Amino acid sequence: MRFSVLTGYALGATAAAALLAGCSASSSPTPAGGFGPAAPQHRQATGYRPMVTSDGVMSVLPAGFTPSTHRPAWMKSPPAKDVKPGLAVAQFGGDTVLWFKKSNKKNKPPAVCQPASSTNGIRVDRQGNLWVPDGRANTTTEYAPNCGAALITIPDPTGEPADVALDPAGNVYIMNINNLSGPPTVAVYKPTGKQIRTLSDPSFNTLFGVGSDRNGNVFVSNQTTGNVGNVIEFPKGKMPGHALTGIHLGLPGTPAFDSKGNLIISDWLAATIDVFAPPYDGAPTTSPLMGASIWCPLNKAGKQIYCGDAENGSIDVYAYPGGAYLYSYTNSLSASLLVTGVSPFPAAP
Repeated sequence: MRFSVLTGYALGATAAAALLAGCSASSSPTPAGGFGPAAPQHRQATGYRPMVTSDGVMSVLPAGFTPSTHRPAWMKSPPAKDVKPGLAVAQFGGDTVLWFKKSNKKNKPPAVCQPASSTNGIRVDRQGNLWVPDGRANTTTEYAPNCGAALITIPDPTGEPADVALDPAGNVYIMNINNLSGPPTVAVYKPTGKQIRTLSDPSFNTLFGVGSDRNGNVFVSNQTTGNVGNVIEFPKGKMPGHALTGIHLGLPGTPAFDSKGNLIISDWLAATIDVFAPPYDGAPTTSPLMGASIWCPLNKAGKQIYCGDAENGSIDVYAYPGGAYLYSYTNSLSASLLVTGVSPFPAAP
């Protein structure tokens, strides 16, 4: 079976073959499962339902999503002399965060690090501390650098934490994807774990990710009830928020920013990585998204984007700017466990 993000249902082999056949006129590579640059013309946003486990834990991945059972032909291995930044990666179906060391010229397996159950997004802060939302326990825990000890744990009694961002002042923004009492929200905490406010917006329906720019403005990606992917900006991380008028995506990923304030965000439905220049009201620069990725952060040097590819069980690396696909890390990652959040260290400014 193969999944189509247009409807949230698995496609039979015949239907999947028809989709791929319709793409054959393009010279661009098409990843397994119908993603990639040749796929978007066949997709229509007919409604989005998030994946929910049998015990009610929610993922930002679409309902019915089925990962590929093999590595696609377009996927390249890292170069032999590659030296990547430290990379933390979560798998929604796994039970730990994996940590690739900074210097890893032979693509060695990552270290098995902090516990992480039904985890969507993760975040490494500027001090190297790792923030892990645990969707099953309804908690977010900060861990010391290099797979260190737990520092603080923030409970989420209202729902399920699914992503986390930090502003320049160290305030913590925890995105709630499954609020038991109403629409999803973003809870704001002091670095000590004390809650100071809550961010909400009338358009909030299904949240995908939260990010902060270097000026302390906070951005939340969302799928409205009208099936429009938008991004809400909260100036200085405070209410009220407002929708960025130039951003209308299919299934938006997590907002990320470069040193010039450009907003970098994936679009799962259109299979693109989009870059919007401030004030985010014009057309973006786009490049093909090879796999199925929601978390695509930028490294500190601002030269590579690291995308957690849920479809192919990999971390796909793209050049920045430009968006050319470079290679993928696959060592010890499993497609069946659904690679989701990825966070480089050192963190981007």
